[in-house]
Amino acid sequence: MAATHSGTHDTSDCLPNCTLEAAMKIIVDIYHQYCVREGKNDLLSLKDLTELLKCQAPTFLAACNRNRAGYIEHLFKEADVNHDQQLTFKESIKVLSILADDVHRISHGEDRCGPDKD
Repeated sequence: MAATHSGTHDTSDCLPNCTLEAAMKIIVDIYHQYCVREGKNDLLSLKDLTELLKCQAPTFLAACNRNRAGYIEHLFKEADVNHDQQLTFKESIKVLSILADDVHRISHGEDRCGPDKD
């Protein structure tokens, strides 16, 4: 059976098992585990992002030469839109979207290192 991507969906059959919302809460909780904890900051430093990816996404880093020197720094700089050397949650979403795309490619058995086919 082919998968379809419908624009509408009756959410009444999802409740109380809102797995997407639960997954998003887990992502936020993991983000908070690695945030800079100084003052009221809710930000990731390069060190925080490095620890987060090494601990929470080793499969992602092991593929496509992503464990090479400078890769995480490159991701960090790309995501740090305001160039303040810290990632807000919103800025970190760019890194998480790359990770999510990798997981999506794995689910389809696609080349994780090639160009996007979407």
